[in-house]
Amino acid sequence: MARSKFKRKGKAKFIMIDAYIIRSAAWQALTANDRATYLELKWRYDGLNNGRIGLGERELAASLHFGRDTGRRSLKNLVEKGFAVKSKASGFNVKSRMATEWRLTEYACDVTGELPTKDFMRWPEENPQAHLRSAQAHLRSSQRAGNDRKGADRRISRPVKANSDDPQAHLRSTYNTTMGGTTDAA
Repeated sequence: MARSKFKRKGKAKFIMIDAYIIRSAAWQALTANDRATYLELKWRYDGLNNGRIGLGERELAASLHFGRDTGRRSLKNLVEKGFAVKSKASGFNVKSRMATEWRLTEYACDVTGELPTKDFMRWPEENPQAHLRSAQAHLRSSQRAGNDRKGADRRISRPVKANSDDPQAHLRSTYNTTMGGTTDAA
């Protein structure tokens, strides 16, 4: 479906947030101020200006009624979590006041034609080795804790072997062997 070359005229404006965005881990980690900042950025996106969405810290602070530092922190959080990318830095001098220009990563860039990156779907970028180490540490601590317990509540940390040498063991005897029970037939 081709995108229209013209902006919407005479129709009510709305903001649509797709379900995959709200379900993402990055969205769940945003604060209320960060979400309001995201909505302000998205409100300024008109379908043809992604990569040129102008929003400075002062303007953001004035529109959302919080301080400049809070606005700066919210914009930084959106960049860290992958919702927005700074496409042009701001410049503030006597002759020209240029606000920072932003690009939303969920849409294609209208300036460069770059495809949507959706960086927020890859947040947090975990180190797989760190995750493996923490899982091994958890296993070791549970094994130490398991040595103190006795009885049926104790977990087995070794493979369970069947008592019979018959490869076609009866289901009931297999069940009793693996569950720790004894069979009546001797």
